[in-house]
Amino acid sequence: MTPVKEGSTAMEESEPRGTHVTGGLAMSDPVFARPKKDVEFDPGRFLPRPLFESPEMKVVRATFRAGQFIPVHTPDVHVALYIVSGEGEVVAGKERRKVAEGDLVVVPRKVRRGVKAKTDMIVLHVVSPSPTQADHGDMADRIARGEFELPA
Repeated sequence: MTPVKEGSTAMEESEPRGTHVTGGLAMSDPVFARPKKDVEFDPGRFLPRPLFESPEMKVVRATFRAGQFIPVHTPDVHVALYIVSGEGEVVAGKERRKVAEGDLVVVPRKVRRGVKAKTDMIVLHVVSPSPTQADHGDMADRIARGEFELPA
């Protein structure tokens, strides 16, 4: 399905600056982004938009419609989740907490995590190092099946 653009705030710049490379921006270029500007949502699943990518770090703006999620998984990467707008819940380790605009959650590598939106939500993900396919495993299949929790 095609992403749908939402109305934007009064922020002026919509695109990060830098040299575009596959999946993000080159590490040598600074990035100036306005995560609330020109927001797009995918009606079928959360929509990740890479803002920066290098072997050491990846920065992604992820948008969620209410009820959409990133399944609970246990990748070998650290992640910082900053809630730009909206409300939801985050699973981090053995904890499940409600989150809202302005909240920050940091989850170390090899600790389970997942994100689920209660309302439309924008989340900045800062991941280090950049994740691999092995870190994401079968997440696309689990999203398609509606499975938020880890399989038993």
